[in-house]
Amino acid sequence: MRRIFFLLVAGVLLWAGCDQATTEETAGIVTLTGQVLDAETNEPIIGALVQLQPQGLLTETDSVGRYRFEVTIDSTMELTVSATKTGYSSASLPVLAVPDRTIEVPVLRLTRTATEEPVSGEAANILLLSQSDQAIGVRESGSKETAELVFQVSDSMGRPVVLDHAVRVRFRFGVQPGGGEYLFPEEAQTDNSGRVRVHVASGTKAGVVQVVAEANVNGRTIRSQPVSLAIHGGLPDQNFFTVAPERYNFPGLRIYGLTNTISVIVGDQYGNPVKPGTVVYFTTTHGVIEGSTRTDAQGQGSVRLFSANPLPPDGIAVITATTADRFQQPVTRKIPVVFSGTPRLLISSHIPQLNQTYQVFLHDENGNPLAAGTRLTVEAQGTKVKAVGDTEVELDDTVIMNDDDVFTYEDVVRGPGITEFKFRIVPDNNLEETGEPSVEAFVIRVDSPNGRLELSFTKEGNPVAKTENTVVEITPRGALAYIVQQ
Repeated sequence: MRRIFFLLVAGVLLWAGCDQATTEETAGIVTLTGQVLDAETNEPIIGALVQLQPQGLLTETDSVGRYRFEVTIDSTMELTVSATKTGYSSASLPVLAVPDRTIEVPVLRLTRTATEEPVSGEAANILLLSQSDQAIGVRESGSKETAELVFQVSDSMGRPVVLDHAVRVRFRFGVQPGGGEYLFPEEAQTDNSGRVRVHVASGTKAGVVQVVAEANVNGRTIRSQPVSLAIHGGLPDQNFFTVAPERYNFPGLRIYGLTNTISVIVGDQYGNPVKPGTVVYFTTTHGVIEGSTRTDAQGQGSVRLFSANPLPPDGIAVITATTADRFQQPVTRKIPVVFSGTPRLLISSHIPQLNQTYQVFLHDENGNPLAAGTRLTVEAQGTKVKAVGDTEVELDDTVIMNDDDVFTYEDVVRGPGITEFKFRIVPDNNLEETGEPSVEAFVIRVDSPNGRLELSFTKEGNPVAKTENTVVEITPRGALAYIVQQ
């Protein structure tokens, strides 16, 4: 009678849970929790095997007989939870699973079968019971190099196969990096609980391995789903150490507190990403830089460089990144960064004339290029005239040419298309205007992260600055315009 009462209560609870469930057809994660108890004593059953179907998931109850599943489902669906334990009868319940819900499954009660020996049918499926690690390190990386996988072989009713129906389980790789990783043992026989163990040992290459367990039963093959395990890389190697700034040129002389991200990509001797958490330290000759970063699973990390004192007198700062290799030797790389200032524009002639070539020099106070995104435009004004040549220019990031770690001012690439430009004012007979071609003025605009200049050059010979804090001087080389910082 007691058992009938328990089953009726379970059925009522299940019906109540179903009645409250929604039918929203959206994918999500459902969490199932529950407990397995002895039907006679009401005591928790420790180590009971709990299966979730049709997903084929398997877990064990803890010290208070509880278990937990998290599974992704596409929509509301019915799942089956079953529990088995040697010396007990099995029990199962249907559960209506709803995405993004936590569902408490009614208690599963198992009845003790006295002192009967455990029984099972023939092996029907193989499931992963436990996995000691989700990731290991490559050989000689300093990380753990082996992981243990425990598989459970069960019959068609979900009972662990006993020795009378023991099978030999073979282990093989699915996907593997091919760096000499191996499995041991290559095959093993199930014990009286239907369990079998295998160890995965890493090789010299990082990547993902898949382990498959399979066995032959009466002429047919049963196998587990592939079990994935990550192999992380080793220690840094000088040949696979890369450091790069987000910008080789940023307006760090103009504004304090600007940031420039400095990134690293660190590989081991085989070109694989180093193990996660590898520390890289940073120093800088100028400005202020965050001290260190730890690499992620892709061997990457970053810090921030701030424009701050001390500022580089010639605009060139050098950042050094350092870590250590498998021989406990330093691994270093240096990169330069230009701290650029406000725009300075020098034009060879400030008098508008037809068919004259004008040369423009555009850089900061140190003669360094302006930052990427700087736009130089030239507009001719008058009758039937236009400006040709470098009249619409946008700068890319600054290039620094050097094959070693000693960087100087001369390594910064300057010149035509970077700091030097040319244009001419010529007749434009395609314009539908009357009269002969004549030039009245030309306008030069500089829109830059370093600052903005707008200058108008008229026939009167007096350049006019149309931007605030701009000074224009007439020099023997032409007209010089620059921003006065406040």
